[in-house]
Amino acid sequence: MAHEDYEFYEGQDRLMGTIFRLYAFYPQDKLTWMHELADRLFDGLIEDDLRLSLYKKDSLVNRINGAAGEEPVAVDEDTFALLSAARGWWELTRGLFDITAGALMFAHGYYRDAALPENSPPAMEELAGLTGCDKLELDRERHTARLSRKGMLLDLGGLAKGWCVQQRAAALLASGLEDFVISAGTSTVLARGAPPSADSWPTELETFGDRTSRVPELSLRDCAVSVSANYRNTLSGPQGATVRHIMNPLTLQPVEELRRVVVTGPDAAECEALSTAFLIQGGPEGTFSLENRPDISVHFDTPDDLRMA
Repeated sequence: MAHEDYEFYEGQDRLMGTIFRLYAFYPQDKLTWMHELADRLFDGLIEDDLRLSLYKKDSLVNRINGAAGEEPVAVDEDTFALLSAARGWWELTRGLFDITAGALMFAHGYYRDAALPENSPPAMEELAGLTGCDKLELDRERHTARLSRKGMLLDLGGLAKGWCVQQRAAALLASGLEDFVISAGTSTVLARGAPPSADSWPTELETFGDRTSRVPELSLRDCAVSVSANYRNTLSGPQGATVRHIMNPLTLQPVEELRRVVVTGPDAAECEALSTAFLIQGGPEGTFSLENRPDISVHFDTPDDLRMA
């Protein structure tokens, strides 16, 4: 089709503590179809939020958290796949990416407004026993999930956003939409196809603090990008110390050095997991490294330099 045969769609909704946006080009004679697709997308994201949020009292994640140390909780197929993938990324990153790090966040002052089953945060000396995906028990036959110790907390955080973006994009593709972008705030963007008469979607990244990033803009086509940064979402700790929101599950402490990591790859959820793990690690080598993955690109951005793996 010629450029003039397409119309542009833009829609958004606030979910999971961020703004999800959909941008798309569609044939101009399919306006009703496009709006139906967008409605299904955002309705699905509302369901995802109700299922995966720490801030919804009756969410599936909070049912798992509330049953920690007790009985397994039945989960739907998609949630089971998400938890299984998360445990795989925990193994790949040798524990740096850990969805059971919720107890760390709680102990360091976060989640005061979350609908958690525990009213009081765990003591620091308890944290080592309350983290680690080896304590997340998944029964594939029964489709159940169980945290093995009371006080453990699942926090899917940015991974939930990346997972939902990936799954909802697959649904749009299956419905016949070819050229679109789904974004989840500033952390995850997934692009399929390209605008008419263009090769890719231009995607701007926010600047790093008060400095101009060396990768402020990316061109995306049939891939995703995830940004992890610890210069946002901070708390004031004891004696006015800044407590940053990304925790190192191996040291049980917040990552203190200002960092940002940008990961591009084929899967939005995997990019989320890897960007978090690389931010904690602080470089391409260390606790883990990626091998034989030419489809993954990692950029390290700090106030002092930019390193590329």
